[in-house]
Amino acid sequence: MKPTEILAQENKCIQEEPVYCSAVCPVHVDVRALMNQLQAGKFAEALQLFRSKALFPGIISRICDAPCEAACLRNKLDQAVSVRMLEKACADFGGSGKRKYSVVKKKQRVAIIGGGLTGMSCALELVRKGYITTLYEQETHLGGALWEFDSEVLSEELILSETALLAQAGVQVILKTSIADIKELDDDAIFVATGKNGTMIGVDKQTAFIEPESLATVVAGVFAGGGLLLKNEPYSGINRVAMGKKAAGSIERYLKKASLTSARENEGRQETHLYTKISDRQVVPQVIAKELWYTADEAVAEAKRCLLCECRECIKACTFLDYFNQNPRQYIRDVTKTVTAQKGLRSKMVAARFINSCSLCGQCKEICPNDLDFEEICQEARFLQVEGESMPPAFHDFWLREFDFSISDKAALIRNQAGFEKSQYLFFPGCRMGSSNPLYVSETYGYLSKNLSGGVGLALTCCGAPAQWSGHKQQMKQQMDYFKNNWIAMGKPQLIIACPSCLKMFRRYLPQLEIKSLWELFEELPLPDDCLSPQADQKTVALFDPCASRETPKMQQSIRSLLNKLGYQIEELKFNGRFAQCCTYGGLMATINPTLAQTIRAERTGASPHNYITYCTNCRDDFIANGKATWYLLDIIFGRNDQQTAMRKPPTLSKRRDNRKQLKKELLTCYWGEKMVSEDKNQKKLDIRLTAEVEEKMNREYILFEEVDQVIEYAEKSGDQLFNNRTKLTIAHLQIGIITFWVEYKKVDQTFMVYNAYSHRMQIVEKGNRQGG
Repeated sequence: MKPTEILAQENKCIQEEPVYCSAVCPVHVDVRALMNQLQAGKFAEALQLFRSKALFPGIISRICDAPCEAACLRNKLDQAVSVRMLEKACADFGGSGKRKYSVVKKKQRVAIIGGGLTGMSCALELVRKGYITTLYEQETHLGGALWEFDSEVLSEELILSETALLAQAGVQVILKTSIADIKELDDDAIFVATGKNGTMIGVDKQTAFIEPESLATVVAGVFAGGGLLLKNEPYSGINRVAMGKKAAGSIERYLKKASLTSARENEGRQETHLYTKISDRQVVPQVIAKELWYTADEAVAEAKRCLLCECRECIKACTFLDYFNQNPRQYIRDVTKTVTAQKGLRSKMVAARFINSCSLCGQCKEICPNDLDFEEICQEARFLQVEGESMPPAFHDFWLREFDFSISDKAALIRNQAGFEKSQYLFFPGCRMGSSNPLYVSETYGYLSKNLSGGVGLALTCCGAPAQWSGHKQQMKQQMDYFKNNWIAMGKPQLIIACPSCLKMFRRYLPQLEIKSLWELFEELPLPDDCLSPQADQKTVALFDPCASRETPKMQQSIRSLLNKLGYQIEELKFNGRFAQCCTYGGLMATINPTLAQTIRAERTGASPHNYITYCTNCRDDFIANGKATWYLLDIIFGRNDQQTAMRKPPTLSKRRDNRKQLKKELLTCYWGEKMVSEDKNQKKLDIRLTAEVEEKMNREYILFEEVDQVIEYAEKSGDQLFNNRTKLTIAHLQIGIITFWVEYKKVDQTFMVYNAYSHRMQIVEKGNRQGG
């Protein structure tokens, strides 16, 4: 995906689409913003918003035909919000609201003939834009047809007060003056608004024509509207204001020598594609005024009925999108700006952390009515960052080293079942299952080998997800090709996969593979003898669907059938099935944005008081680390459904590596009768001890035991170290790859007690600069 294609995705977002009520309003009063102010009792601010669009708030709030109320989404729940009554409250309680317009004066002069609502609106708009504006009215007062309204609706005092706004704004008002011929006027443009009984002054009656879109006549620089154009339509105050504003816009275009018709599709009433979910909104009866109009308190109460319509469905569901406090369109613009920034211009990379904080789970696409997909956007942006060498190297350094370890001889193993030259099946547990608990892999492989015929191969390696998530497309493809070649050599066996993320990767990049979920097999085959029914007080569990499982609803259903078969009662979380959420492992966000990751973990683990069951070891380990009792489904299947197992502490990062080494060693011995060749069998290991606090810190900051070992070993061999006289600790550092690691330790006999460890990207430049492996 190119940057331009990423930017084009913002067109899918409807968050900035006009609100239903504002869309049908001829002058586009920002009703949502107005209601937001009224809900806080800010009448002056609300009046300012209303006046900016309606121009004459006291008049319009009394005579508007309120198309907004017919469009109000509350009509589907109970009754529309009483918008016109609330606009009247703005006028009543918003203060005088007299506005002074500070604008740069222009030299062009405009004449308005006719002082009705259309002419006054045009004049007020033009003077606000800086044009020298003169309004001619043949009567003794402004207002035109407004004087025909009952005085109970529009009083003389109100009309005079509102029409006085023109002179206050700087319009030169000339009353008791009739213009018989526009040749009398020495102006650059003229607007004729002489009312439904008026005449087209200065335009030949035989060729009189008003172009509806621009209100232009056949005479250049002369525009006409109001009652002249709407002779046969019922009087609508808001439509007259809209027409006056349209005329002002056309006159400005004419004076600037711009097109009179281009880019005017959003004027007047318009369509909106906004989506607002109301199924979870409550019925709230309309506030009935005790008198004719609302009191201030009644107005606030009625305003609070407004739903403040917007979409934001993706943001409501996704903590990541909510965390950065922008709307989706702005996110996409920032992403595009970041991926097109020149290398080294960090100030332009405004969304680097945003791009790499996404879990790439795809929930947003499921929720968005237009399928806007931040998984695709952020994934493609990561590819572009790596290709453009603008990806901060430290973001994914740890995970890329983990990926390299997973596919190395230290952990990887791909074999046919002993005694078979080809395999009918190939069990792919994924790199994380064995690191969480080697038993998960060894027990399952033994079970499959016993219950399936034709040979069950084993593939201990990585699906390539960490390489993809970090933006390294070529490394991911190399791993996929490596696996595909092994799969072909093994006879193209059916893949048995437990990890939803691995399954997602293979279906996306190797669609030719025949794949079956491990959980579907458990539903079909006899369950292990150790499988137990739930204890009486633990029958009800909350099922957490891993985010990647959304693409395999059949697997999700198998899980539910299996748990029901075992006697569990499932509590469905709010976000389940196709709306499943990520635990924080997906997308590798934790190293880039640990604060966000912890916020998400807290939300996930707080979604239910019951113990969780999940079928992703990453989810299981993340949740238990956050204090939530969680069973991995294999624990249940193989008879470990006690509370102690549900709270088994996840291994440290260093222990995870040890687990994978041990798993490969045990499987080689148990199933193939081979001994694993150790690369460091002749290397004397240092006796290093960690305090519990240091071990926890190392795990939190993604520092491995072997890195601490390398630092101490180098310091002891080279003598390149510092000594802190105050703490009596030795301080040593070593650059390993792009990261410099520091260790503070004390040597007691042949034991090294570690009291602190930390790392950073800074390189220590010195003579004979050294670098670790």
